[in-house]
Order: sequence, then structure tokens, then C-alpha cells
Amino acid sequence: MQIKRFEAKTMTAALKMVKDEFGVDAVILSARTLRQSGGFFNAGRAAGVEVTAAKDSGWSVYNAAGRTIPNPAAPVLQPEAAERSVRRGLFQSLNASLRSLTQRRGSTAPSAPPDASATELAQLHHHLLAQEVARDLAGEFIEQIQRLPGFDPLLETHALRSLAGAVFHDMGLRQAADPPQHGLVRITVMAGPCGAGKTTTAVKLAATQAVRAGRKVALLTVDDQRIGAIEQMRIYASILGVPVAVATSAAETRQALQAFQEMDGLIVDTPGVSPAEEPRLGELRQILEPLQAKDIHLVLNACTREKDLVRVIESWKEFPFNRLAFTRLDEAGACGHLLNLLLRTRLPLSYLGTGSKIPEDLAQRPLELLLDRIWPLGDARSQARGDLAEPEGAAVPPSESVRFVANGSSALYHRPDCKWVRKIKPEHLLQFVSAAEAESRQFTACRNCDPHRPARAEVETTARDAARRAGSR
Repeated sequence: MQIKRFEAKTMTAALKMVKDEFGVDAVILSARTLRQSGGFFNAGRAAGVEVTAAKDSGWSVYNAAGRTIPNPAAPVLQPEAAERSVRRGLFQSLNASLRSLTQRRGSTAPSAPPDASATELAQLHHHLLAQEVARDLAGEFIEQIQRLPGFDPLLETHALRSLAGAVFHDMGLRQAADPPQHGLVRITVMAGPCGAGKTTTAVKLAATQAVRAGRKVALLTVDDQRIGAIEQMRIYASILGVPVAVATSAAETRQALQAFQEMDGLIVDTPGVSPAEEPRLGELRQILEPLQAKDIHLVLNACTREKDLVRVIESWKEFPFNRLAFTRLDEAGACGHLLNLLLRTRLPLSYLGTGSKIPEDLAQRPLELLLDRIWPLGDARSQARGDLAEPEGAAVPPSESVRFVANGSSALYHRPDCKWVRKIKPEHLLQFVSAAEAESRQFTACRNCDPHRPARAEVETTARDAARRAGSR
């Protein structure tokens, strides 16, 4: 058997190199993305791909019908060896792509029939990409999940979802554990860029610990940059019935820590620092130095683009944060970019903010919620089977009283049979009983389906009634 590794910029180029070297009977043994090291994520940019392929005269061949037939010259393989030789999942897909290169150039070489397991894995891979999970991470997930003993991609939804959670955990996805304490006081610091939701998250956490858990909690704000920030924190503290202190220097922070030695927890709110204000991070570190905090959360807006979040994290890399928290999850669409950040930084997820309510909108099991958003239990079964898009002609099934629908992220409303309705995500679907109701919500009629015109069924009914009346005369 001949085994050789091929490196190229793209997978297509690598497969072409394999075909030129070994022909279409080559078997893909492994494939991985080559990355340049460096940066906060220690991952860098993709430098290309590496494919390991093999060729042996003993491999099976394909007949004209595309079915595998034994090669008379091939040695007999033991069951274990045969199982290792026959590659499934992505590798079989790559082998099919290898053969398709010859077909596109006019070759009559038949391709292997698709394997059911490979098809299901491809659909799972497509689902992750649709959720904006990075392509290399989605590929790694598929490779790991197909290695699980007894894995069957046709498992029931909850079992498949549990396996997915276990695989993501093996890839580095973690939930933050209870932090170490500073003496008798557990100190939690909320840091991050402007407008990320640090203050709201700090107050939610204080309410959860003080009101629900009955612990003695104090608030400390060092935010003297934002207008009204100190007064806002005092109002929240008054409502919750917890003490609050303000510190604008290391000496004042030390005094506040001394005053709160009898507390179970101290939650610290900090001023926002944008990527363009990195020098301010040094000042913030000096103010927080007396706390010696081991529980520092970098709070980020889940609605921000992934590349902008990466820029924020890179700008904060000199600050000793050790957890990631995300806010405004209720306003975000796909959440795969959050999974990308957690896997690449190898930092645990601490909190997920799901709205503005205090303290209800702070997820109790953030990691489980994030996976549910990426892998919805209600839709995973159909998505795993490839039903990722509704067929042509399908319409949203409204109730009998619903005559119009709209996309909550758009400004138009439509008839239920409009072609644009098929593109509306279920969580964004709004329904109305009349055009007046839709327009009272500031929606505009779609020009494609023209909701103001009578529906086709109404027109046909009116025409039949008119013809019936004319015939009776």
C-alpha cells in the first residue's frame, strides 16, 4: 500500500493532486486544516489543507452500476481491517469528490453510491454551518462524533443532542465553575467594551444571589466615565436592598473591600473600554489591583459580528479576564459565532443574558441554553434528516383566524402563500387577523403578494357565485 500526504491551498486542489498521483481509486485516510500560529486564539488564519491518501491494488472496484464488487487480486481482509479500510462520513464524501473530478473532465468512471450514514453526517454538518459555526470547527465536530462507539446519526433527537454536547465538551467547550474566593468574600468583576451590558449583568447577578439565594452581597462600581452610571447603580442597590460603594482609585477600592469583609460576595461593575482605548486598561487594572480578583468576566454583546468580537478580545488580551459572558441573546439570530469564540479561546462560558428583566433574564444553565439555540431540540430531528428548507410551494401554516404574516426583522407583511414567507424563521414570524392590524404595527404591504387585493380563493368563490346567480336567471 502506498500512503502519501498532500498539502494545498484548497480541498479541491488537494483532491486533484491525489487524483493525479494515485488516480480515482485512491482512498482518503484523513483530512485537516493547516493553520498559522499566533494571536490570542493561538490559531491564526487557515494556511491550507492536508490530505492523507492511499492506493493499493487490493482495493475494491466499482462496476457500471456503481456497486462495489470484489477485486479478484485483492487479499482477504479481516472484519476489523475491512472496517478500518472502508472510510465513512466526511472521508467517504471526499472520496466521492475525488471521483467527481474525473467525471467533470468527461471520464466515465462510476462513483460510489452515497452511504446513509455519510448523508446524515453531511446534513448535520450543513446544520452547523447554517448556525454560523466555523467550517473547520464543524468539520472537527463531525469527525469526532462519527468516532464515538456505536454512533448512529439516526438516533432520537435528545440522544443525538446529548452526544453533541459531549463532543463539544471534548473540543474545549466548558461552563465556568465556582471561582476561588478572596478571603471570605467572593469577588466577581464585570469588564468589557462600552454598551455590552456589564451593569445590567452585575445587577442581575446581585439580585439572583441576594434575593433568590439569600446571600449577603454588595455592589462596587468603578465606572466614573459614563454619565449617570454611579447614580444608576445606587438606584439598583436601593431597590435590591444591598450596600453599594464607589471607587475611582486603588485606595478607594481597598477601603471598599475592607468595608465589605463580612459579605458573602462583592460584584464589581467597571467602565466600558473600547478596542481603541487600550491604554485605559492599565488604569483599570491599577484600580482593581487590591481586589486580587480571580473571577473576571469579559462581557460581550451577542449581536456583534464575530470578527468585531475577535477584535475586542484581542484588545483585552493584556487584561486578566478568565471567563466570557454574552448578553442580548434574545436579539441575536444564529449563535454559532459565540460557540466559535468559546472553542477558539478555550475560555469557559459564565453567563448568558437573555433580555432586560432583572433577574429573570440571566440563564441558570448558560451552556445548555447556548447549545439549545445552536441545536434546537424541536427542529434537530428534521434538520438532521436534511429538511433544512421548505420545499417550493410550501407556505407557513397559519391558524384559521390568521390572514397575514410578517417577519419581525422586516418592515413588510404578506399573505401566508407569499414566496417570501418561506424564508421567515419561526422565531421571527408574526401573525395578524387583518391588514389593519399589521399596518397598525407599522408594517407595509408586500408588493409581491399584494395583501390588499382579494385572495384567489375569494375571487374564485365570488366568480362561482356570480355564475350561479346568472344561470338561475
